[in-house]
Amino acid sequence: MGEDRGSGVNGILLLNRLLLAGCFLPVAIGRLSNISGLAAALTLKGMPYGDVVATLIVLAEVFGPLALIFGFAPRLSASVLIAALVVTTGTQHRFWDYAGLNRQTEQAVFLSHLGVLAALLFYALVGPGAWSWQGWWRGLNGKAKPAKGKKRQPSRPRAPKPRPTPVRPAAEEEELADAA
Repeated sequence: MGEDRGSGVNGILLLNRLLLAGCFLPVAIGRLSNISGLAAALTLKGMPYGDVVATLIVLAEVFGPLALIFGFAPRLSASVLIAALVVTTGTQHRFWDYAGLNRQTEQAVFLSHLGVLAALLFYALVGPGAWSWQGWWRGLNGKAKPAKGKKRQPSRPRAPKPRPTPVRPAAEEEELADAA
């Protein structure tokens, strides 16, 4: 029963990674073909160095989901995607600047991005699970594989250290001699 539960948890973690990657990859492919459009949108919203930020966001949104899919560097990939998500959400989906139907639409997108942010935080906390590159690297028992070429020396047996005998004061020995 324990093995079934472990594979169920690992399956859920894999599904989580795939769904998170699915949130980023379609948008990233569209932005990859039009980085200058994202740069212009960021610059119009007041982002300094919009072209540099747009390039970094596109790189994060292309390579971050690939790292998610394979479970490679979970904390780093989640952190990079969180940074990209915060920048794009904070600059492009400022629902408080709108009114009416536009406000509702931007608020819905903003809140959905908060949900993705929560999932990324969960992923950074829990990790990718055993069905990932990291799980393969650590092996089934969860221990890191030793580096190739280094042979681990068996530890030498250690003998217990002798304890010194307690020294009794002379007065105590006289009492013991009188008692006998």
